[in-house]
Amino acid sequence: MNSPRDHHEPDDGAPIVPVRFAGGDATGDEHAAARATQVRRAFVVGAAIVLFSVVLAVIFVLPRYLAPGSPAPAAVPAPAESAPATVAGAPTMEPEAIAELRRSNQAQLEQLLGLVDQLEGKNVTAWAASEFTAARGQISEGEKAYREQRYAAADKAYTRALTSLQTLLERIDPVVAEAVEDGYAKLTARDAAGAEKSFRFALAITPEHERAQTGLARAGTLDQVLALINEAAGYAELGDLDAALKRYREALALDAEAPGAAAAVARIEEEKLAARFGRAMSDGLGAFAAERFDAAKSAFKTALQLKPGSRDAADALAQVENRILADRIAAHLRAAATAERDERWSEAASQYRQAAKLDPDLDGASANAARASARAKLDQQIETILAKPQRLADDGVHREARAVLAAARQQPAPGARLTGQITRLENTITLARTPVVITIMSDKLTDVTIYRVGELGRFGQHSLSLIPGSYVAVGKRDGFRDVRVEFNVSPAQADAMITVRCEQKLAFGS
Repeated sequence: MNSPRDHHEPDDGAPIVPVRFAGGDATGDEHAAARATQVRRAFVVGAAIVLFSVVLAVIFVLPRYLAPGSPAPAAVPAPAESAPATVAGAPTMEPEAIAELRRSNQAQLEQLLGLVDQLEGKNVTAWAASEFTAARGQISEGEKAYREQRYAAADKAYTRALTSLQTLLERIDPVVAEAVEDGYAKLTARDAAGAEKSFRFALAITPEHERAQTGLARAGTLDQVLALINEAAGYAELGDLDAALKRYREALALDAEAPGAAAAVARIEEEKLAARFGRAMSDGLGAFAAERFDAAKSAFKTALQLKPGSRDAADALAQVENRILADRIAAHLRAAATAERDERWSEAASQYRQAAKLDPDLDGASANAARASARAKLDQQIETILAKPQRLADDGVHREARAVLAAARQQPAPGARLTGQITRLENTITLARTPVVITIMSDKLTDVTIYRVGELGRFGQHSLSLIPGSYVAVGKRDGFRDVRVEFNVSPAQADAMITVRCEQKLAFGS
């Protein structure tokens, strides 16, 4: 097909530049030489004027004859404009109207050539050869009319061609979609060759079509995939589920949409899961019957992990956990009872508390824990008093000890430990208020005072009775350093001797 650049632009003839020679007084050869020089100069000037005129025409005149957005056509021969232009079958038109119509023809042709290129890139001859050929014929018809200056006829031919080509462009997507769907239908029918042909046809039109690319890849592996699926089905019939599963997965690795493979994999995996679940439940029930509760719990948990929604596994797990919990509670209660019999009240309280923590609704556990804690506190109070009997010299401590003794006597059914504690506490309290005779030795020169008792004065030896406790004796003597003696009085130290005398002389003026 000829392009518009071959037919739609005329070339203008170069203007003739008149040359006028200057006359003078020269004669002979000099006059001839002068005329020759003038001719050459006139020719150069004329050529320059012609070139300048062409440049001006290109810059200022030519753009007026181009449609907006259209590329500037190259200069081609144009019809002569010396005579009035006419359009076939129409009255004489004004030059500007003719020029506008010519520009419209040129723009139409440029658009048509672009559509032709676009359709040829879409392999149009493979799916609309006759329609495309007819449209090109319309373009040729328009070009012929243009060359013959029948611009209105050219416009009609070009318009028909545009309509035809645009219709073909609108058919591209449906044609490709139909080919792709046909390819997938052939895949389903296991027709690898037919599917490949359909997908290649679609890709020849739209190479970037993803579904067509995917379908072509599937068509290329279809025979191998079908062979793997058949082999897998054979293994499944023989009961070799692992081998069948392997083949199905190999088929899916080649084609993620391998016919029936995904469903077969799901079915086999479900069968294997059911078998594992059944084994776990069986193991759990056997362990529970044998009272191996930890093993039963582990088995039921495995079953529940395999089938999280299984009511059977959940109920069995709850049953074994309840049994384990009951055993743990019973163990704490037994330990508490044993500790209570042995009057190890702190341990008994701890065991009761642990049992109550496992089952907050457990009858009596919290009350027993509180009772054991109270007995443990009483036991600790008694042992503290017995460990430091000298503190009973303090009236407040003495009153507290008597209150503890009263509480101990009120305990129902005291055991051997509490009975012994009561006896020892009674004796300790009694002895704490029984005076003990002690002897204080001095030098008859030292003034002796015992805090909380009084001044004893100077003596060599002095006996007095003091209740058990801690005391401080102070000795003073003029010219000597004071002395301070701390001592304890206890029933076990009757007739003890304490020495209080000042022996270190002060050195004055040294």
